[in-house]
Amino acid sequence: MITIITFNPAIDRMYRVNSINIGEVQRVVSTNATAGGKGLNVAKVCKILKENPLAMGFLGGFNGEFIKNELKKLDIQNKFTKIEQETRSCLNIIEDNKVSTEFLEKGPIVEKSDLKRFENDIEEVLKNTKILVASGSYCENMSIDYYEKIGNVCRENDIKFILDTSGDALKVALKSQPYLIKPNIDEIRHLLGITIDSREEVILSGKKLLKMGAKNVCISLGKDGMVYLSKYSVYDVKVPHVKCVNTVGSGDSTIAGFSVGISRGYKIENLLKFANACGISNALNMETGFVDLEEVEKYKDLVEVTKLS
Repeated sequence: MITIITFNPAIDRMYRVNSINIGEVQRVVSTNATAGGKGLNVAKVCKILKENPLAMGFLGGFNGEFIKNELKKLDIQNKFTKIEQETRSCLNIIEDNKVSTEFLEKGPIVEKSDLKRFENDIEEVLKNTKILVASGSYCENMSIDYYEKIGNVCRENDIKFILDTSGDALKVALKSQPYLIKPNIDEIRHLLGITIDSREEVILSGKKLLKMGAKNVCISLGKDGMVYLSKYSVYDVKVPHVKCVNTVGSGDSTIAGFSVGISRGYKIENLLKFANACGISNALNMETGFVDLEEVEKYKDLVEVTKLS
């Protein structure tokens, strides 16, 4: 089973507008509200890919009930820990020129008792978990080493831990030797305090992350593809040029592709093509955390994977 943790989920509200004019009344062309947060996007795509993921994390208040109802509609099983504070909302405003502006709330504060109940729940869930994905930020009041603790538990129980977070949370979690991490260029620059101006420097930064503990490193380069590193190999991934509609959630869809592909035992070249095709499909659709299976099959064959070493 693929278990996916989203500590800080949200109601993702998307507004379509002609253009944003600061200081003026904005007329909304269309709006949509979905169950969001990086991990929930991963779970939604895993479900579309015909897997049966389990979603975990914290939910509270009216927003929390909305998210649970949305997951029920999607037939995604969940074991969220209920908290007193309200789950957050996030807003994505998309203009006619496809420029996207996001407003992200911090989210609720979790108490020690909430964490204890979550830990009791996940202890039971891990017995049937093959891959554990943790995506996104912490809730307020969580210790910076919480992902490291989860990673250590996964390593002790032979569970592949896929981590998609950033900053100090990622830096500390590397000590637990996660199976896969997926930082982008900006996140690596911040994490390592270095400049990156070429693909060669991207590779060197990935090797540093391997030395810091990661087993596999996937470095997202957006429209320029990806660099993937393991202890013994480096792969350069080129993706076809496409006309993007909404890139929000493409990284999460890529993580879903990795999770499903690893679960199915895909060889590395096919895994990279499949994961990137999922990210491309998400970018071609307005809905966040969505892929079209026919598009995934089409673009999988158009992704170019080259082994460099």
